[in-house]
Amino acid sequence: MTRQWDKEQGWQSTLVPEIFRRLGGDTDPLNDLRARVLVASAISCLDASYDGWTAGDRQAPLSALLDQAIGTLSEEN
Repeated sequence: MTRQWDKEQGWQSTLVPEIFRRLGGDTDPLNDLRARVLVASAISCLDASYDGWTAGDRQAPLSALLDQAIGTLSEEN
């Protein structure tokens, strides 16, 4: 579990400043909540999609599962 956490923290460190830049942020990117939430959500969607893909014997395309997972974030229920 530590290895996965370390990998995801590396992704966070790499992606948060870029997402922050694309959002047009004007504060320290490490403190920008929007960028952090978007990156953390995307990583969680990827994790959930991968879990679903492996549980489904890799029958559905991983990209389709990822699209579905990300789409879930914008659904109003």
